Amino acid sequence: MVLEAFAAALATLLLLVFKIPWLPRPLALLLAQGVILYAIHCPSHYVVGRMVGIKFSGLAVGRSALKKSGSRIVRLIGERAVTPVLIVDRASLARVSPLRRKAMFYSGVTASTAAPFLVALYASLTGDPISILATLVVAIGYLTFNIFYSPRTGDVHRARLLGVSPQGG
Repeated sequence: MVLEAFAAALATLLLLVFKIPWLPRPLALLLAQGVILYAIHCPSHYVVGRMVGIKFSGLAVGRSALKKSGSRIVRLIGERAVTPVLIVDRASLARVSPLRRKAMFYSGVTASTAAPFLVALYASLTGDPISILATLVVAIGYLTFNIFYSPRTGDVHRARLLGVSPQGG
């Protein structure tokens, strides 16, 4: 996971700070958004989980939870999407309070949903209207996607399966 976070930070630094002459600025920012939202998810679960007393036994490569979606198109994407998967130590998960479990589960979706908005904010500092619009559209699109799909197949769904409601622990 440390390697994943380092690679994401390096890729984002290259895309945002160093201007690659053959890569248009809006495309570089969109790539940075993709790298960040993909790479920040597991580390946020890990950091928050460790802070609240949840242990992890490893990191694996798996398939996206979207493979369980009711939408045929989203399910096809989920069946093909490869994603890092944290292996949660079930005993430590069972020992912590529902509020702590809630914090760990919601940290991934929160971080990966907020990250594209940070890139959109960075794009607004560049003053390039195309970059601003493109990154804002992607950020809002991803937010909308998460609002719809996370309660059905993602982290919000998993939290609910463990008896953790969004209203309280």
